[in-house]
Amino acid sequence: MENIEFVRRNDGAEGVRTAFVFSCPGQEEEKSGLLVNGQTGRNLDMLLHFLHQKRPDLFPSEDRYYYRITNSSERIHYKARDGRTEPSSAEIKAPDNLERLTGDIKDYDVVITFGRGATEAVSLIADKLDNKKILHSRHLSFLSLNSGVKNDINGEPIPRGDPDSTKKRLEAVAADIISQI
Repeated sequence: MENIEFVRRNDGAEGVRTAFVFSCPGQEEEKSGLLVNGQTGRNLDMLLHFLHQKRPDLFPSEDRYYYRITNSSERIHYKARDGRTEPSSAEIKAPDNLERLTGDIKDYDVVITFGRGATEAVSLIADKLDNKKILHSRHLSFLSLNSGVKNDINGEPIPRGDPDSTKKRLEAVAADIISQI
């Protein structure tokens, strides 16, 4: 199946000053036509709950679609489709892709990248973003959260099998984002 252009972005509510950049649409996004869908979307909602609690001035809503959402690449990637879950560096670095991304986020004061592809893409255009506050976070997939967030916000290890482990990991991710502001 050929990669097709995906829904490019979610513009968010009028007056919103915060944008989220993810790596690329995947299988859940292809099925629904919505950005950041499936488990990653639910994790973003939980993350927004914590961000809203700590900084309601920057995160006035817990609804992910209140914010600008875009991707480092518009191409859809997932293992069963093309063997990938992330865009290639060449795909990200393509001049037309970087121009699109710049247009998507240049008017936002705070830009948060989620994952390697998003961080790479925004780093390549940072000089065109006029001193925007650029924050970096890990991807919100279970794989990234489980492999990279080992302690809760109090520095306590998150034990295997803890029924609140995702919540604790996302609370720690939120604390990391807030610390960058």
